[in-house]
Amino acid sequence: MHLAPDDAEKIREFPHRELLITDQRVQEGWKRSTILGYNAAVKKFKVFKTSRDVHVYDLPITALDVYSFVAWAGRGTGNNRAGKINTTTLTHYLHTLKAWHTFHDAEYLYRTEKRVKLMLKGSSRQDALIPARPGKSPVLISDLAELFRTLSGRGPEAEAVKDLAVVAFWGMARMAELTYTSSSGRINLKKGTTTQDVLNFQNMTTINVHKAKTAKPGEVQVIKLRSINSPLCPVRAIEQRRQATTSDTDSLFGYEGPKGRINLSKRHANQVLAAAWHDLGRPHLTCHSFRVGGATLQHAVGININEIKSLGRWTTNCYKRYVKPLSREEVITSLSILEL
Repeated sequence: MHLAPDDAEKIREFPHRELLITDQRVQEGWKRSTILGYNAAVKKFKVFKTSRDVHVYDLPITALDVYSFVAWAGRGTGNNRAGKINTTTLTHYLHTLKAWHTFHDAEYLYRTEKRVKLMLKGSSRQDALIPARPGKSPVLISDLAELFRTLSGRGPEAEAVKDLAVVAFWGMARMAELTYTSSSGRINLKKGTTTQDVLNFQNMTTINVHKAKTAKPGEVQVIKLRSINSPLCPVRAIEQRRQATTSDTDSLFGYEGPKGRINLSKRHANQVLAAAWHDLGRPHLTCHSFRVGGATLQHAVGININEIKSLGRWTTNCYKRYVKPLSREEVITSLSILEL
């Protein structure tokens, strides 16, 4: 796995030192998203060490380090200060510390696990006393329509983001699946979505996704889109993206700039969307809200559960976390906007 320069900067905490060729080969065994997640955990551990006035340390970490980190980061009786993380996240961070040791060929102290397991049980009981945070808000059709109007006519970048938003909603896609790690340069074969990944059928248009979060190595997942008689039609959005390209190998979600093709990166797309949502008075909506909104609407209008799972590429019942309740009025408003 090749990391773009921006990504290499994002994971500087995880390597902890200059990489050797063998380190790079080990690194290639992990997905990009996995390494970025690992880096966040190692960064948290670094904050912990700094809080102890320790700025230079080496691997392996000690048993006391492990226990103290769990006590510092997780909740305990009378110790629920701001900044504490829940047990699920803390468990992930501990998994990361093990991976960090594996990466550097250092011996992790697995004998700590019995005590850590008990500490985590105690933390989970404290977590249960904290009110659950609300899940991601869904993008409603009314939100999507307002976003569509806001971004229309604002230039090629805004047009690309607008079409991206429409496709992400109806395709229940993750933004990272449709955007690019680098904003310039050619898209490597099977590394990012290009116009040749779009296939048109009689009743459906599909997009091949080569870097889906849940895909096995080499697996291609498929986003399925159906045409609707509305400006918010995802097939129309795809066609507009294809018309904005000059080659089958161009980025599907990109545009021509003064110095050549510009590929929409996730970060850049999020910046454009965040600014638009702020202007529309909906700052609580995020890139993940499109996937939530798509699943929520499909469920609200009575689409079969198995069909929703297929469209969202869910193989388990975790789709339930994405389905939010809609009032009858919200459903009627959505269908009215779509003129369905």
